[in-house]
Amino acid sequence: MVTSTEDARLLFTRWIEDGSLLRIRFRNSALIFEGAGVLQSFDTSVLNLGGDTWQLVIPVSGASFAFSDPREASMASVRDAESARYEFGLAIDLANGDRLALMEMKVADAEPASEESD
Repeated sequence: MVTSTEDARLLFTRWIEDGSLLRIRFRNSALIFEGAGVLQSFDTSVLNLGGDTWQLVIPVSGASFAFSDPREASMASVRDAESARYEFGLAIDLANGDRLALMEMKVADAEPASEESD
């Protein structure tokens, strides 16, 4: 679903404030980058994404945004698999034709500590 630049900015702000872990996929004609990281900062012209040992700076001037919710996938198998892994995502089509996909990963539920018996 196409979304506004302002709605995308609200999502970016939330991801930064929450420290949300994102699956990041950047693709152009020469390369594909995939990783997990966080949105470190953004402004009207760039997104700064990073992980433990890497950083990407992506120009977003003139980009278009599309929001996706895995719970709305038409195929049940895709819907189930993706809903188990991701909250929702944002596809960003850059002005030069490159594509960036950001998907908020679900936080694994903490398993209760096992009780030790003496």
